[in-house]
Amino acid sequence: RLLACECERSDETTLSQVFLLLGGEGLHQRLTAPDNRLCRLANSALDDAEVVRQLYWTALSRPPNDAEREAANRLFEESGSRLEALQDLAWALLNSKEFVFRH
Repeated sequence: RLLACECERSDETTLSQVFLLLGGEGLHQRLTAPDNRLCRLANSALDDAEVVRQLYWTALSRPPNDAEREAANRLFEESGSRLEALQDLAWALLNSKEFVFRH
């Protein structure tokens, strides 16, 4: 608003914008909010495979491929809680090149 000419503005992404997307407080708050979609999925009766499938459809508008399903299965097996596994997976999906280029 302070610039008189639009030609003085830059549409280039800055490093601070990248860091905010990758690990900013806003993203963390959204992923850990007590009544978000991740909490509802974690507390649902759906099995892990269906929860992962729904998360991929929500974030990337496609189902996970075989390698992604296997990685998600390992994450769920190694994680201390289903919710934490979902939060980690959601963070990874939101920071994937595919998500960034589509959205």
